[in-house]
Amino acid sequence: MDEMKTSLPNLFIPGAGKSGTSALHEYLDQHPDITMSKVKEPHFWTPLDFKAYTRSDWDKYLSLFESDPITRYRGESSTGYMQFPFFIERIKQYYDETPRFIFILRNPIDRCYSHYWWLRGMGSEKLSFRDAVMADYDLEPGPETKLPEANYKSYFQFGLYGKWLSRFFDNFHKDCIHIVSNEELKVDPLATVNECFDFLGLEKLDYITEVEVNKTQILRNPGLFKYSKLLAFNQLNIPRIVKDVTPGFIKKAIRKHLIKSVLRASTTDKSYPKISDEDREWLKVHYEADVRLLKSLTEMRFESWTDFKDL
Repeated sequence: MDEMKTSLPNLFIPGAGKSGTSALHEYLDQHPDITMSKVKEPHFWTPLDFKAYTRSDWDKYLSLFESDPITRYRGESSTGYMQFPFFIERIKQYYDETPRFIFILRNPIDRCYSHYWWLRGMGSEKLSFRDAVMADYDLEPGPETKLPEANYKSYFQFGLYGKWLSRFFDNFHKDCIHIVSNEELKVDPLATVNECFDFLGLEKLDYITEVEVNKTQILRNPGLFKYSKLLAFNQLNIPRIVKDVTPGFIKKAIRKHLIKSVLRASTTDKSYPKISDEDREWLKVHYEADVRLLKSLTEMRFESWTDFKDL
């Protein structure tokens, strides 16, 4: 393991999910001294079977950060790292020098609503917004809460930034933690990303190519899309004999092409509806205590979160 430590990523975007991590991942990758992982969310550090990793598993992970020439930072953006158990303790166990953490946070009301419509738009949610939020209100997300189609709910818990960041501040020096807001990244991406480069001790850039990724999609047939994901992830109750006689190349082709094909065929240009004022106020009440904790913890005001400007 010692010989691999020098190749481990030393930069993480641990969250928050549905807050612009994909865009930030792409922006950071534009710096010549940063190599962001080829697969954005490998979730390498949180699986329950982490101890069963082989040398091949480690080599496959490290290959995500290969670059020529070698860059100062190698990073990845697995959003579950912010909330999932084991991440912090495993980082402390395997790293001699603390890596850098950049969190991008979005107004928790908007993040929660976007998360809901992301899953509803893909056929993974049928409850009304309030019912869905309350259904697993207290369920902390982790590897064992994954849906069969490989997504996560826990809409409310994912937005408790103060709760989750407290664990990072308790375990790592504050100089290793940088926080930006989704709203600032959208308004002025260059200035926001240059703040990240400054935090990393890198030269600022004069120009970046603006990106737009992971826009929440409303599908024409969300049920079919969900079914395709279940099939691709081998979660359907298909007779064993069918699985046994199906050639491996067909199984691989299904996993590789089915989801993308159904997504292309089902995508519409529709947008999800705007959150109502009543639902916004209802959710604000639930998040107020945690936003107070977040502001106290980070000494940041999050001025663009107008719902919480008086806290």
